[in-house]
Amino acid sequence: MRPVVRAEGLVRVFGDGALRTVAVDGVDLEVRAGEVVVVRGPSGSGKTTLLSLLAGIDAPGAGTAWIDDVEVTRASEGDLARLRAEVVGVIAQDFALVEMLTAAENVELPLRIARTPIAEREARVAEALEAVGLTPHARQRPDQLSGGQQQRVAIARALVHRPRVLLADEPTAQLDSASARTVMELIADRVHRDDMAAVVTTHDPELAAIADRVIEIHDGRLGAPAPTSRAEARRRRMLRGEAPA
Repeated sequence: MRPVVRAEGLVRVFGDGALRTVAVDGVDLEVRAGEVVVVRGPSGSGKTTLLSLLAGIDAPGAGTAWIDDVEVTRASEGDLARLRAEVVGVIAQDFALVEMLTAAENVELPLRIARTPIAEREARVAEALEAVGLTPHARQRPDQLSGGQQQRVAIARALVHRPRVLLADEPTAQLDSASARTVMELIADRVHRDDMAAVVTTHDPELAAIADRVIEIHDGRLGAPAPTSRAEARRRRMLRGEAPA
């Protein structure tokens, strides 16, 4: 099966001279439909920069990245805007919510851009808010929500248009452990149900339980997949609703 997300030799360098930092260093990556790939590493390891390159938000100094048949590292701004509106769901660390809009209106934005009919928009927004436990807060603006609630709005917005690809940067960083597990299980369920491809970054080893693959990143370089014990593999299968081995 052809990868939905693909990167070859991605490099991103910031600064010059003594301030030069290699944030992403020759990354190769493939993610297929129906697969959750967790990229795990400490703060400053290059996780956020890698997702920005895959989403076309940032441009590499070298290397290429594709989503489906679109080479995002060479696509025009118009093509990238269409890709993010129709194909890709992005969950950013800073949430990127529109302050003047309510939670429901923020979630609705991708559907408005896609010109989804009003009745379908309303149904999808209601479903997305319910999935992240925010139905009672639908009419509140971001400044009336906690950090964790804002994060859940961002997650609902990223999933509401049923993208083929999900790029999620620390999607549970602002959540307590119970809410984090609920959100990660929601992401895994949507990926497997809708045959999406997901790249999820985290520094929390507990959240890797829902992954189909876990890849370590350090100093901008992807390492070997993290080892999975027999018990951990069994737990992941159970979380995905599969029969334990």
